[in-house]
Amino acid sequence: MEMVLGEAYGARAFEATARRYDTRMRTKRDIEGTIRRHADTVMRVCSIYLRDQADRDDAFQETFLRYARYERTFNGDEHRKAWLIRVASNVCKDQLKSAAARTESLDALADEGMVLAGDDGEEAQRSLERSDVLKALRSIDERYAIVLYLRFYESYTAAQIGKLLGMPENTVYTNIARGKRQLKGVLGRE
Repeated sequence: MEMVLGEAYGARAFEATARRYDTRMRTKRDIEGTIRRHADTVMRVCSIYLRDQADRDDAFQETFLRYARYERTFNGDEHRKAWLIRVASNVCKDQLKSAAARTESLDALADEGMVLAGDDGEEAQRSLERSDVLKALRSIDERYAIVLYLRFYESYTAAQIGKLLGMPENTVYTNIARGKRQLKGVLGRE
């Protein structure tokens, strides 16, 4: 067919496909701004589900790659944040289902105790406390951990969490209560 239509047709078809693909991508400024605003939240969600740093990084990147390719508009920054949390959660669940995610690396176990120190001792202490709670969240059932994270770290209401995770509001309340009990058990043992 290329012989009949000539090389120009092939080049035009490629350019049209490339233009169509480019228009589906969000702008660089939009992507960078969204990453700046929501990187911590997405990484914390990934940390709840995944122990290995490399897996967390992969899930983080996949979440923002999906954002870059997502064509629809958002009704404000809260809608965008909720969408990112849901996508990150789903990406992490997909990774957990894969065979590669079922093994735990020794590097991840060694990194478990690392804490980022702040400018002063007080910030370092708060960082340590957050780190301990996040570690404890990773050790409880994931369905409770994500609900507790969204409620207490991101300050979402039970109704908002229910919409985000696709579950009834009463189930959210139940999961919060059960998660708190599990968390107390884990933190009480340490």
